[in-house]
Amino acid sequence: MADFHQVHYGQINYIIPYKNKVTKQYEEAVQRGEKDVLVSKFEYANWIHQEDWINIANFFPEFNYHMPVNALISNYYGFDRLTAIGDVDYLIELEVDTEGINNYTLIDKTTETEIQHMEYDNHIRYCIPQDQLGKYVLDCRENGLADKILDFKVKYIGGELSKEEVSINDLIISE
Repeated sequence: MADFHQVHYGQINYIIPYKNKVTKQYEEAVQRGEKDVLVSKFEYANWIHQEDWINIANFFPEFNYHMPVNALISNYYGFDRLTAIGDVDYLIELEVDTEGINNYTLIDKTTETEIQHMEYDNHIRYCIPQDQLGKYVLDCRENGLADKILDFKVKYIGGELSKEEVSINDLIISE
């Protein structure tokens, strides 16, 4: 069983400050009237988890807003959707018209290595470090996929980039 002092240290240094931080983010989102909310993800779950304790990572919101914890928090605060990302990340969301078939691939523009992304309904979402904007792009070079992008958003915790700050050409590769 985990040493009591290790668990106590973890709670004081990681869990309690995170709880306070994310609770403030929830309350600020409620004050702004947001329904699609981004909050900080918990970065230290692997540092705290001990073999004989319940996996603490199951109690924090995740990137996948369908997860039970995200749904419960959303229900409590009245959000439509809750997503957790890193404090220095962007959540990129593209609305597409592909009639339920996704032919899109997220790649590193330099190496063309495929990167994981998440799809739901007619949206594609991916999370990247803010300093990597333009490096990771959606591959739209085939089948006229670029023409099927209806809208896009680049969000960060507490805000969103305007269309003047980022263009669709920063998010896709079409040639």
